[in-house]
Amino acid sequence: MHARDISTPEPGHRSPYRPVHDATPGTSVGSTPTPTPSRLASATTSTPASTPAPPPSLLTDSYQEGPRKVVVIRGEVDYETAPAVAAALRTALHASAEGVDVDLRAVRFWDCSGLNALLRLRREALAHGKTVIVRSPSRAAGRVLGLTGTASLFRPPHPRRWAVEGRSITPPSRP
Repeated sequence: MHARDISTPEPGHRSPYRPVHDATPGTSVGSTPTPTPSRLASATTSTPASTPAPPPSLLTDSYQEGPRKVVVIRGEVDYETAPAVAAALRTALHASAEGVDVDLRAVRFWDCSGLNALLRLRREALAHGKTVIVRSPSRAAGRVLGLTGTASLFRPPHPRRWAVEGRSITPPSRP
């Protein structure tokens, strides 16, 4: 028996991982809802499929700061919004010379989907000789980064204080 066989619900049963509130009032789970005038109006006034708009619970913005690109993320980053975040981060990475700084101070919710987007971006950045730095993570983002032990991957490189003070770049060895 395969794990896929166990996790797939039997016909007529709902998946335990899909919330019940997905069903429209007056319909059963798994049935297709009957189009109402309000649904028809929203379906005809939606944006074209070729330009997916980010969900309303997420806002991203970016600007150039020297050789780096800064991406500001506001709202909730979860399974549904992570693809929009990943696309904004990739675009910023390709437009930057040295890397991307990600400002997460206005993030209200952050889960592993957002972390995966950051980790993929970091891998791509390192392959191109660039870096990814997280600026002032919110409490939610900082908690996920801290619990997973990945916060240190997104810190800025140590300043070369040894070179500035006139010392060698390598710290002295211990006896």
